[in-house]
Amino acid sequence: ALTHLDLGLAAATDGFKSSELGPIAASCPNLRKLVAPCLFNPRFSDCVGDDALLSLATSCPRLTVLRLSEPFEAAANIQREEAAITVAGLVAFFAALPALEDFTMDLQHNVLEAAPAMEALARRCPRIKFLTLGSFQGLCKASWLHLDGVAVCGGLESLYMKNCQDLTDASLAAIGRGCRRLAKFGIHGCDLVTSAGIRRLAFTLRPTLKEVTVLHCRLLHTAECLTALSPIRDRIESLEINCVWNTTEQPCSVANGTTTECDPEDDELGEVYESAAKKCRYMEFDDLGSWEMLRSLSLWFSAGQLLSPLISAGLDSCPVLEEISIKVEGDCRTCPRPAPRTIFGLSDLAGFPVLAKMKLDLSEAVGYALTAPTGQMDLSLWERFYLHGIESLQTLYELDYWPPQDKDVHHRSLTLPAVGLIQRCVGLRKLFIHGTTHEHFMTFFLSIPNLRDMQLREDYYPAPENDLMFTEMRAESWLRFEVQLNSRQIDD
Repeated sequence: ALTHLDLGLAAATDGFKSSELGPIAASCPNLRKLVAPCLFNPRFSDCVGDDALLSLATSCPRLTVLRLSEPFEAAANIQREEAAITVAGLVAFFAALPALEDFTMDLQHNVLEAAPAMEALARRCPRIKFLTLGSFQGLCKASWLHLDGVAVCGGLESLYMKNCQDLTDASLAAIGRGCRRLAKFGIHGCDLVTSAGIRRLAFTLRPTLKEVTVLHCRLLHTAECLTALSPIRDRIESLEINCVWNTTEQPCSVANGTTTECDPEDDELGEVYESAAKKCRYMEFDDLGSWEMLRSLSLWFSAGQLLSPLISAGLDSCPVLEEISIKVEGDCRTCPRPAPRTIFGLSDLAGFPVLAKMKLDLSEAVGYALTAPTGQMDLSLWERFYLHGIESLQTLYELDYWPPQDKDVHHRSLTLPAVGLIQRCVGLRKLFIHGTTHEHFMTFFLSIPNLRDMQLREDYYPAPENDLMFTEMRAESWLRFEVQLNSRQIDD
């Protein structure tokens, strides 16, 4: 009998409707894992709501892993509507899934006052360890010292909350007190959280917390966020943040009245001020200068921003960092032209002594593939801006690279400056280009002395309109390059 079903790529345009999800569940009663995109938009009469969820749970009561999501992100400036899912419906849904261990419900429509549903999850699904929620409001009100909402899920090892607009510093303090086993924690688009809340959470979960994600939170700028993580600086193994360089001072209080002077998690007795002893312990962590255990780092940049301030912001010492992922998004056409000799700053990463793998994703950086208007830079110059200095990374072993794109031209192709800069990475063994390039440009990569694995991946949408325009996509062109690559003498 079928026990694992992953439909993550199916119905990717809008997700499965209620009338489609029900028959799938009914035909697979022994499922233990289900991954499916679903239509939760309440404007559609056949959207997934309380009845569809309950039908799914009763049809597949053995589910241990359930991941439901809406396939596309809503625009940032769009007012989110309420989903056709209620707290009462979620309570009944969780009651029918006693074996649930891993639950994801990533919505683009709001579920309001969700705290009672989370408390039901803790009671009805005692094995729950991994939880990802999107657009759930009221997850943890933390109105007083007692635990509520998601904070009562004491068995959680991983918690990720996205677009939770009323999540506050007090909420994070309560989660830290209630979820003492958390090893992974992430927030995305939670605009009331400040560095004070992150610091309290990190301090409370210092014995367990290993992986942290903080993305697109309006009051959390990079330098403040890195400082807030001081209590776990010598323990954290994976970090994902968006890089926002802001010199203005961050507010220290939000609507819930929480400030750096007030710590709701101070003790079980409920003291609402920071004791002198705790302040001393905070100061001890401020002296931790090195990210001793950090092995994986993911960074998000808006188009035109620089990497260079990252080192001075607090990430200057990462002795065991092995893998870095850099994502750039935005419209380069609206960015001011960089000043002369201004570069992105990849050379600053040369200070990481064992950096071996890099993912540089410019696929969502949009520009002019052909001739740019006066005063603008085309994509070849933007590639030079981002890749300049990559030759300084002498320990780099593997590179995944997504070139930038022009959405009016249906291909993503390497330019000559990009090829010229990448070929200077003499330590590369694996090179994966997620795009195309000319056959002549590919021969430049033969000068990389130890290159053993070279791939061009045409894995982007929309696909090229005419493959014959790009000679490297012809079978004979690739075979010629493969013969030359394999005929070289490799030192080891």
